[in-house]
Amino acid sequence: MPQFTASRIARHSAAVAAGIVTVAAPLAVAAPDASAIPGEWPKVNPADFQVGGSYYFQSPSGSWKCAIHLDRGAPWAGCRGKVPARAPRVSGGGVASIHPNGVYMTTATPARFTFYSDTTVDVPRQRVLPYGRLLQVRGITCSTDPGYGVNCAGGGHYFTISTDDYRMG
Repeated sequence: MPQFTASRIARHSAAVAAGIVTVAAPLAVAAPDASAIPGEWPKVNPADFQVGGSYYFQSPSGSWKCAIHLDRGAPWAGCRGKVPARAPRVSGGGVASIHPNGVYMTTATPARFTFYSDTTVDVPRQRVLPYGRLLQVRGITCSTDPGYGVNCAGGGHYFTISTDDYRMG
């Protein structure tokens, strides 16, 4: 697994937000094949991930269940999974202080940790968003990467999260 650094994750987050990918050596992650648009990961068909008015996916590892919602104010993305132990505690699930089990961001607000006590970000048989592919819906772009985990960005805000590390803005 590559070493996480703030600048490396920030570069990756900015690239995903712009719909392009930059790979900093010595990252050992397979690049998209040569048939892809130069400088851009291929996009998936959003309709393949749509359930009602929302879009659901999971990471290829199965560690993260995620969604992009359009029907609750500003478009937002969130994921539930095993949040790194160093993440700050949050209130949720009827508890005043609990370790978070997820993260979310909107196109209008920065990313935050949360505790999902419902099925807001998962549905039965969620489709896998393959590594190196982009899911783009109404100003939010999400991707998965074997080294970085899940990244979602939109409106100048983002999160990158894995079971080992995270970055938000």
